Amino acid sequence: MPNDRPVILMAALLTSGCFATDALAKECRATRSAYDRIETGMSMARVRTIFGCEGRQVTHMTIGATHRATYSWRGAGRYGANVALTFRNGHLTRKAQLGL
Repeated sequence: MPNDRPVILMAALLTSGCFATDALAKECRATRSAYDRIETGMSMARVRTIFGCEGRQVTHMTIGATHRATYSWRGAGRYGANVALTFRNGHLTRKAQLGL
């Protein structure tokens, strides 16, 4: 039995880390007030600061020197609430929200 302690301790540490990561991901939800502060032309870094986390990249395309990417964030409103932001060369060109 004494030899089982390290295994049990390791299992407890590993699973607690998983729950902590899940909790952090759930805490990062876009709010209507944060969305309203975001303006066309802002950098991705500024948007991350306002929302408090990185969004999930859902599309990306590069043609020549132009890079376009769309990111989404889960919303803090009703079920299915979300935000979608499109960036061109690192600056916001379009924003949309649903249910915030």
